[in-house]
Amino acid sequence: MDNYDDIEVITGREQMQVLKRLMGYLNPYRGALLIAILTLLAATVFSLLGPIVIKNIVDTAFGKDHVNMDLIYKNITIYAGVILVYSVFRYLYVYQFKKIGNKVTQDLRVAVYEKLQSMGMRYFDQTPSGSIVSRVTNDTESVMEMLNDVVSVIVSSVIIIICILVTMFILDATMALICLLFLPVAILIIYLYQKFSTRYYLIARERLSQLNTRLAESISGMNIIQLFVQQKRISKEFEDTNREYYEASMRNTRLDGILLAPTIHLLTSLALAILILNTGLRALTTVVSVGTVTAFIEYIYRYFDPMFQIMDRLAIFQQAVVSAYRVFMVLDHEEVAPSQNPGANAVIEDAKIEFKDVTFSYDGKNNVLKNISFTVNPGETIALVGHTGSGKSSIINVMMRFYEFYEGEVLIDGKSIKDYPMDELRAKTGLVLQDPFMFYGTIADNVRLKNKSITDREIQDACEFVQADTFVNQLTDGYEHRVIERGSSFSTGQKQLLAFARTIVTNPKILILDEATANIDTETESLIQEGLERIRRGRTSIAIAHRLSTIKDANKILVLDKGRIVEQGTHDELIALKGNYFAMYQLQQSEQYA
Repeated sequence: MDNYDDIEVITGREQMQVLKRLMGYLNPYRGALLIAILTLLAATVFSLLGPIVIKNIVDTAFGKDHVNMDLIYKNITIYAGVILVYSVFRYLYVYQFKKIGNKVTQDLRVAVYEKLQSMGMRYFDQTPSGSIVSRVTNDTESVMEMLNDVVSVIVSSVIIIICILVTMFILDATMALICLLFLPVAILIIYLYQKFSTRYYLIARERLSQLNTRLAESISGMNIIQLFVQQKRISKEFEDTNREYYEASMRNTRLDGILLAPTIHLLTSLALAILILNTGLRALTTVVSVGTVTAFIEYIYRYFDPMFQIMDRLAIFQQAVVSAYRVFMVLDHEEVAPSQNPGANAVIEDAKIEFKDVTFSYDGKNNVLKNISFTVNPGETIALVGHTGSGKSSIINVMMRFYEFYEGEVLIDGKSIKDYPMDELRAKTGLVLQDPFMFYGTIADNVRLKNKSITDREIQDACEFVQADTFVNQLTDGYEHRVIERGSSFSTGQKQLLAFARTIVTNPKILILDEATANIDTETESLIQEGLERIRRGRTSIAIAHRLSTIKDANKILVLDKGRIVEQGTHDELIALKGNYFAMYQLQQSEQYA
């Protein structure tokens, strides 16, 4: 049996709040919205004129013993003109509504994306990337679908129904009253359809989302699937999810088959039958206009069609409300990136770094750094070593202001790190990670990162500086060589060299290396050791080291364990101490010569 507990449901009050907030995004486009409504009214009026023209033809052009062809030609010309004008106005209002929907969706998508740029890393740690992508793309697309199609259909349908009722009452109040009696029945059907279809529709959308997730995971992890011979299991899971999606979709299909077209056609047929019966009974005692009956038949079809259109889009409307709710959850999220002090305008000059009794926690409960204190003088290199989970990367996260800290101080040149504008801090700090990320584009694009002030010559000099030119120059297109997704056509070492070039080309005063050579083979490492020494020269550097042999020349080495500094000193001093560092160094040496 399917479990539907994971289907997101929001209360009616929350739905109204979401709609009210969503309508606020229409404020900049009130002029365009007014034009859309006016052209919609004009189109509705001209659509209602068609049956009246037909009524005139039937009542005046056809006599008992003659046919007035001149009158027929005249009315046909009028009818064609009415339809032409109606088509023009219909195009205008459809265009305006879709334009407004696209604009609002564009604004909403940009707002969400800008919000994501300002969020702290903690949000991305706790939220799956697939969920984030879904809210920026699928959910905003659902909102656009509602604004483009559902809102315009509902507005136009309500206006058409009202106008048709007014027109029918003008022509014949008795027959109009008969048609009006069907309205509560249609509203009841709409309510029932909305009540059941919304749930089924959400289930189907959730199952489709799961289907897409499984497909994406299978494609990205195909090498692991084949390596561990998991093809049958993955295929079975995909088949099960696909079946659940099919079953959920069929619930909608069955409900549509009961409450949509058949019900509306039934109501239309009943209305026509009662209209004809009433006309026949009245014709026994009085004269009934054949043209009026003909017009009413046309109006009845047009009267029930908007109801069908509304029901057909109610589930989409409900899903769009849920999607908007999910988007607003992102916009309202309070976990933003760390902010600097008001009026922060300090400038990094000497790049002296000081940590004073810094205690830090990711979740506010478990401290991963405990009273960390150290100083890195200008031009010095300090290395951080320790087992996994000792707190090395957390020091870097605090230093780079990826996460906010609340205990202790981090100073640069004697001033709080919060007194520096974020642009100044990031511009003067270069960070090279263990797993470098490559963007789709060219090699030059990946080194420049859209910084137009960096010239091609500077890119080439940076690559030469870190020995990356040795493989770049061998490529057919050189620095214009295309980088495919995540740089998968390059080796890990080649990507790391480009990451070094990306950092050096900005000429930072502070250099942070987060196990930057951990995934590089020995031959490639030897190529960049000289470059690393030149890179660090004249710069304040903090290096997280996996291979202890790469930081033997550091001015100071800090050994961390469970968030505390347990040893510190130079390589020789720590070896002589014969503590944790000595044990790690001996272990690596034995592994190297094993």
